[in-house]
Amino acid sequence: MAVEPQVREDHQKLYFVEDRQAPSPAWRGLLPISAFYFAWIGLAWLSSLYGRTTIDLAAGILLLGGIGVTNGLLAILSLAAPRDTADSGHSAVATAQTGLAIAWTTVYAVLADGPGELVLGMYLTAVLVAFSCVSSMRLRLLGFAAAGGYAMSLAVRYLSTTEATSSLAGDALQAISVALMIAVLGRRARQTEATNHNLTRRVDQLQQEVERVSRSAERDFLTKSFNRQYIMDALVREKARADRTGRSFSVVIFDLDRFKSLNDTHGHLVGDRVLAAFAQRAKRALRSMDAINPTRFRRALGRLGGEEFIAVLPGTEVGGALRCAERVRESMASEPVDGELSITVSAGVAEYRRGEALAEFLTRADQALYAAKRGGRNRVRVGVIKTTPDGGGQKPKLRIIR
Repeated sequence: MAVEPQVREDHQKLYFVEDRQAPSPAWRGLLPISAFYFAWIGLAWLSSLYGRTTIDLAAGILLLGGIGVTNGLLAILSLAAPRDTADSGHSAVATAQTGLAIAWTTVYAVLADGPGELVLGMYLTAVLVAFSCVSSMRLRLLGFAAAGGYAMSLAVRYLSTTEATSSLAGDALQAISVALMIAVLGRRARQTEATNHNLTRRVDQLQQEVERVSRSAERDFLTKSFNRQYIMDALVREKARADRTGRSFSVVIFDLDRFKSLNDTHGHLVGDRVLAAFAQRAKRALRSMDAINPTRFRRALGRLGGEEFIAVLPGTEVGGALRCAERVRESMASEPVDGELSITVSAGVAEYRRGEALAEFLTRADQALYAAKRGGRNRVRVGVIKTTPDGGGQKPKLRIIR
């Protein structure tokens, strides 16, 4: 089987890569609760303006100052967090600031007179803001803190007042309602976390399956070597790299001797085992055969079709390619396949010359292969280029080497 001179020069290949985004800085955890403070401070001011709640001026200034100082310190700590721990730092900052919001809401509930539903809204909002930022365990702890803070504020207010406690039952009912709502939020957060975990696991499985299918699409099913399309694409890459850097590479085309006769005599199943055995021995003889990586100059074996294979040898001159081809030939000739079938292989070697068309390059290797066939098989020949005497262009010509 001869190699067609038409080789696709425009290589285009898609690779599946993991899309990793840079971790968000830890200070991003400050933003949601900062909005919480601005919103609820404004609502508390409006409530005080319309007489719904009252708070001593000095207590209000002290409260605002404490909120500013504690959150300022937290902002400084979050800005100093290392970049590689930003993802975990984001959750930690959100947890810390939500805890501060709950604590300052409790202080406001104790200092203010008649905060009522306003305080309940503050507690619920603080926990809701943390819902998407923290783990379910942390969210449950924050919920317990909010419920405990509200209960403590009620206890402090009722112990410190001499007025009637007729509204105690209503406040207790509100506290129970908030506790139940926070418990529902915690359960929902745990379910969401489990769903996200399952989704991440399924995405990982899907990515592994895509990678497996991608690798399978590059391989010949029978011999586990690269298929024709992939190996030709690899040649295009190697040619581009050689033209760019000036570093040459070589190819070796192998053809199993008298393979058609083997199939006719022993059947195609035996022929399939012979092909697989050749690919396995060739990989061992050529070394580093598992993948093509142009940056590391890996060698690779591909099946052109039928009983014909090609080895791409990046960074290898003709002498090294000849030694590789001889190792493969000797590995087949020295040991029978299935313990009784003596199989030999012929090979044609060619070294790429900078600027040469791939079709001419492969034709030289193909001509060398058929010279080995005509010379008696079980041998290696090298195709070289010599300049014509009239000074014309370079033409393929064979130099017989053993």
